Amino acid sequence: MEDDEYRRMAETEYRHWWYAATRALLAQELGALLPHDGLFFDAGGGTGATGSWMASAGSVIAGDIVPGALASYVAAHPATTGAVACDLTHLPFADGSFDAALCVTVLYHAAILDPAAAVAELARVTKPGGLVCVLEPGVRRLRRAHDRVTHGARRFALSDLRHLVTRAGLTIERATGAHSYLIPPATIKALVE
Repeated sequence: MEDDEYRRMAETEYRHWWYAATRALLAQELGALLPHDGLFFDAGGGTGATGSWMASAGSVIAGDIVPGALASYVAAHPATTGAVACDLTHLPFADGSFDAALCVTVLYHAAILDPAAAVAELARVTKPGGLVCVLEPGVRRLRRAHDRVTHGARRFALSDLRHLVTRAGLTIERATGAHSYLIPPATIKALVE
């Protein structure tokens, strides 16, 4: 993504409805599943707008390919344990390093040339019995201007994500279309654009 988009994320993460709704959804779905005092990986965490909440349950390592985004993450979220500039398809962590890995709207980026390799890496660095959560933009026909600004290269059907996850050797506990109530207005917006 462009540096300007990271700046906007950092400035609006507490005011923009999408960040608040996504944090609330993730906390609702995952909060009780995270082990107390666990070690969690916010993969492609950007400025921390959607994953920094995990620090309330344990230690969070933020990972992103853009060092400036990580600097914003750590500055805005001082409870973050560490930040590592890394490529999600070649993570610099040992097997089974984390109790949970969170990946929110990252696999769809053009910078992720091989989403399957990224999911396999998330599975590798998560402990057996741990949790990997992937949340990605869906409905391919809804590609719009924002996807271009954020360098979005693809959107995923739920079946695509299921395939990526099972191919990485993970077991699916829950797969759903979050924020699906937005499809009708997003369709109109995509048609207008």
